[in-house]
Amino acid sequence: MPLTLLLIAVFALAFTVFTVVLSVRVWRMTDLPRWRRVLPALLLCAALAASLGRAWGVTAVAEAVAFPLNAAAALLGMYERERWRARRAASGERPEAGTGSRNGEGR
Repeated sequence: MPLTLLLIAVFALAFTVFTVVLSVRVWRMTDLPRWRRVLPALLLCAALAASLGRAWGVTAVAEAVAFPLNAAAALLGMYERERWRARRAASGERPEAGTGSRNGEGR
């Protein structure tokens, strides 16, 4: 396999992992409405389904839809994450502040 194809495959895998991590982080934001929490994950699932179509020879859909849906899921996840940080900062909390323990005792 040529080096170029290997680099493209590594980039695609890294981008997919990045999008999955963002989707999970947005999904766990309980202060968002449910549809806004689920939207990045749904876009990612639709993109993966379109990409899976290549295995059955449906390449036109995969070429037209898969990358834009992946990009939309990543951009939406980053947007929701930044809005969440801005809301937390405006309310006086540290954006990444945790309670220090799982059961909420102390800091």
